[in-house]
Amino acid sequence: RRVARFEMLTTKPLSMENEPENKSKKEPESVPKNDITQTDIGGEKKIEIKAAPTKYHKDLNHKDGYLNCLTDKQKQALKDIKIKITEEKIVLEGYFDPEAETQDLILLRFLRARNFEVKKAYKLLSDDIAWRKDKDVKSLKKKTEREVLGCDPKLMHTHLPVWHQGCDKQGRPVIYKIFGNFQIWEVTKHTSLEKLIDHHLWQMESYMDLTRENSKKFRHIVETVTVVVDAKDWRLSLFTKEATKFLYRISKVDSDHFPERMGRLIVVNAPYLLSVAWKVIRGWLDPKTQKKVQIVRGPNEYEPILKDWISESSLCDEYGGKAKSLRVTQNR
Repeated sequence: RRVARFEMLTTKPLSMENEPENKSKKEPESVPKNDITQTDIGGEKKIEIKAAPTKYHKDLNHKDGYLNCLTDKQKQALKDIKIKITEEKIVLEGYFDPEAETQDLILLRFLRARNFEVKKAYKLLSDDIAWRKDKDVKSLKKKTEREVLGCDPKLMHTHLPVWHQGCDKQGRPVIYKIFGNFQIWEVTKHTSLEKLIDHHLWQMESYMDLTRENSKKFRHIVETVTVVVDAKDWRLSLFTKEATKFLYRISKVDSDHFPERMGRLIVVNAPYLLSVAWKVIRGWLDPKTQKKVQIVRGPNEYEPILKDWISESSLCDEYGGKAKSLRVTQNR
């Protein structure tokens, strides 16, 4: 029987795991009492997780369309898509972690992505399942970064550093991307565009695993990520045909296969000319995703926003926080 350590909502950030715990902190309100069984093993309290959490963090004030906040029409749409997947013998077993998320949570993401139009949501879901089988995503996840890229990962880390560091105040993993000097032609000298797309997929799958881990850890629903994109030194000469194709392809992967997975995204150190590229890129995003994107300039603009989202002790020190940057420690 799998037994997991009971960790409170106020647990130290992932990037600060070596700090001593604050013994005075209380159990979070979001822990569903009927979902856990406490036992005493070796003098230490443990819990066995019996079911996925069914509530969001108290600060995430979702409107209609989310679990426990559905209109009658949306409830009916959820029932209808369940009937549809049963009739079509769509098997979701293995598609999600039952200790971290429920089937309803997954179906609602697809429904929200298609404005609760059941036929369109079902097509998005069934196409995704078929695509994942065709791509053999399970096998892709098990590969090393070098195997996925087909070249030395240091090349990618040099031209497009991307890393995960801690979580925001709602428990969402925080992903940092240094995109300002991405010279894609230097990378495609050593690998292909297709492998770069696979690498993005490989990264996204790892981030989704982090959301599931945080759901189990904090005992409230975590289904999205917070993304910080650094555009310092970006210039129009980087917006080549190949770079445009790459950005379009990864945005397509995200919208078709990771619907409703971005909580919020902020572009920092944005030069004025970035607005030209944004006019193109925003056309690839649905209106709801567009609203989750903020574009700001220097530290005076972005630091207050980031500190509102992320505790200072967990925020990367490159962006005004106190957590030592993990930029070069996650190469693998």
